[in-house]
Amino acid sequence: MNCAHTEPLLGPDAPIPWRVAPPLISTALIMLGSGFLGSLLPLRFSAMGLSDGVIGLIATAEALGFLTGCLYGHRLIAPVGLERAYATFASLKSVAILGLYFAQSVPALAVLRFLIGVNAAGLAIIVESWLNALVPNAQRGRVLTIYVLVYGLFFGVGQLFSQSLDVRGPQLLIIAGIATTLALVPMVAIDVRAPVLPRRVTLDILKALRTSPVSVTACLLNGLILTAFTTVGPLFGVRIGFDQQRTVLLMACVSLGGLFLQWPIGYLSDKVDRLHALIGLGVGIVAIAVPLVWADHRMPFALLALLFGVFGGLAESLYAVGVAHANDRAVATDYVALSATLLFVWALGSTIGPTVGTYAIQLISPNAFFVYVISLTLGFTLFAVWRLSRRKGDRVVETHEEFLAYPQTSPEIYAWLPYHREAGAGLPGADPPAAPDAAPSDLNS
Repeated sequence: MNCAHTEPLLGPDAPIPWRVAPPLISTALIMLGSGFLGSLLPLRFSAMGLSDGVIGLIATAEALGFLTGCLYGHRLIAPVGLERAYATFASLKSVAILGLYFAQSVPALAVLRFLIGVNAAGLAIIVESWLNALVPNAQRGRVLTIYVLVYGLFFGVGQLFSQSLDVRGPQLLIIAGIATTLALVPMVAIDVRAPVLPRRVTLDILKALRTSPVSVTACLLNGLILTAFTTVGPLFGVRIGFDQQRTVLLMACVSLGGLFLQWPIGYLSDKVDRLHALIGLGVGIVAIAVPLVWADHRMPFALLALLFGVFGGLAESLYAVGVAHANDRAVATDYVALSATLLFVWALGSTIGPTVGTYAIQLISPNAFFVYVISLTLGFTLFAVWRLSRRKGDRVVETHEEFLAYPQTSPEIYAWLPYHREAGAGLPGADPPAAPDAAPSDLNS
């Protein structure tokens, strides 16, 4: 994927908060709208009479749209520039959200969810490109942390605010559409020059497997179980006897647990061998999923909320720790391409998980999803243990990069991370490491 590089008109001494506030506010509005949809769309489709398996297939359409947007969104961005492309993506996403109110057939719903996914990826690419242009190297790690917090926190806030909305009515779609449209307002205030030709980053799954097969499987597992649970979770809550408010609250616990537990888990992964950390995450997920196999409405709600939050935190951390472990084992010049490839692997998992997970609860029982989670996670953990046993005969020189929490947004995020950029400083065509802006990069299919 290619994406545009922008040279900011703001001087290097301009206050960082003023430089990054518009894209961060825009991200907050986008994620607020996404939070309203996150838990209630599966319940809305269920109220329309759709089966759990069909609801999973419709969710898969959005995941495929996101993957398509990551791979090909640059083809719209490059010719027209970031400003017009952002307006296009935001407008089309808003229209697709509002169109869900009128769509009644499964094909129409799937097409609209596909468009939501495509445009969500395009919006993320552009916001992250803008941050790349506006943030000096020394501030990139701090801004990334704020970006991750904004991204996850406002998604959770949107979920919490949606607890009492009628899933059959238009309100949730109208609110999500308004929030998405309002995201245009702060972005038009950013003062940037037109894009220039971008650099390229290639996908190489085989190289990623050679570098760290455990990292590849960790990112795939994250997509297969946690992304699936964004669709399965609301259905699970209703099927075991909870009302809408408690179901949405449980899903908010998953989102917020995934957001806030990443940093303590990442801190611990900085202190130990990250392969040990990934094994520990696998064991923890299995330990949390086992009691959830027998969960029902009689389980204390506070305990269930705690289990959901810890499940979200452990499962979400698989991705970030997996990427960090892969970078530990890679040479510096491969950081961006490797990280982008792992995002692609995660996206593949996210296209499979919702369908498999929803059919599991439809054909067997609501709790069958956690049997699915245990089976996949146990397989991953055993594979990681086997790789650990082979390490003496397969010694790879590893550095230990500082942990960073990565949002699963677009490959653009890896172009402006601190040590990723420093790694590319000596490459042909790379920007000087001290420059306040640099050319971002995207996947090239």
